[in-house]
Amino acid sequence: MKKCEICGGLGSFGTRNICQFCSGTKESTAASKGLTKHHICGCNYTDRKNCPWCKKPCHHDASLSPKILISPM
Repeated sequence: MKKCEICGGLGSFGTRNICQFCSGTKESTAASKGLTKHHICGCNYTDRKNCPWCKKPCHHDASLSPKILISPM
């Protein structure tokens, strides 16, 4: 049994959300494999540094989604 690529085999995101790709079964599915191959960067849902789905550094291609956060002065 291969672990779900999205939730990492946890079956959930955080404390309350069930993984929509494996439905909480923790097993890899065609949907989770497809998302890791073809997706837009999801770093805006986490730390804006690493994509939570492919675990790679930010790979945004939109001008309104900056790769670098600038702290307030």
